[in-house]
Amino acid sequence: MPTTTILLTGAQGLVAGQLLPGLAGGPLRLLDRTDGPAPEGAEQVVGELTDRQVLDRALDGADAVVHLAGNPDPEADWRQLREPNVEGFVSLLAAAHDHGVRRVVFASSVHAMGAHEGAGRWPIDPAWPPAPCCAYGATKAFDEALARAYAYRTGLSLVGLRLGLCAEEATPQEAAAGWLAPEDLRRIVRAALAADVTFGVYSAVSWASRARWDLRSARAELGYSPVGCDEPEQPDQGPASQDPATRAPADVHLCTCDPDGTSPA
Repeated sequence: MPTTTILLTGAQGLVAGQLLPGLAGGPLRLLDRTDGPAPEGAEQVVGELTDRQVLDRALDGADAVVHLAGNPDPEADWRQLREPNVEGFVSLLAAAHDHGVRRVVFASSVHAMGAHEGAGRWPIDPAWPPAPCCAYGATKAFDEALARAYAYRTGLSLVGLRLGLCAEEATPQEAAAGWLAPEDLRRIVRAALAADVTFGVYSAVSWASRARWDLRSARAELGYSPVGCDEPEQPDQGPASQDPATRAPADVHLCTCDPDGTSPA
């Protein structure tokens, strides 16, 4: 983990609340549109991502950014998503580049690959072309493309994490379909901050979800070690111990959007 200042955006959100224990031990700056609880010693900046003066204060002296801010609602329409998910990221990367930030780790989503998941093309290789299942997923696919352009044209290093369902606990079906436990969230973000990569987009799920979301590149390139990945496989003793993919029926898509004929935007 870097010892210089890390900026965390979306710091008052649910995912940030699960992540923060994993960022303890170094200078930390929190950015959100509202203030709230913060770890001891963390600096808070309140404002909008699209406000350049706010970004200049937040990024002053920052070496790395963990970007979680945005509208996480897969049911949201484009009008609700454009500013927080697109314009906010555009503004953040421009300011991060100007401030000489070393690394931006940003939250993408499994929804950026949701059409692959909905069609049952498992395990989903993160190197495949994005295939969003909704407008929310499309904003994340845009963010990934913009990050790739920055990595190509500038010295900024960017790592996108396609987060699964971030929750303290999950049912077997949720765990199989695409779940990211809090400890694994902390592990993959720490790994992404420290890895020797210029650009990459990775599946960010727990070990139980590996049959649907390919984790090989995250393990090889980031050094991500999800909980349980080193444990020996258990012999099949019935439905409770079957491979994770078999515990979630093929028509259950708990972490992406089902095709339903409605407009994605």
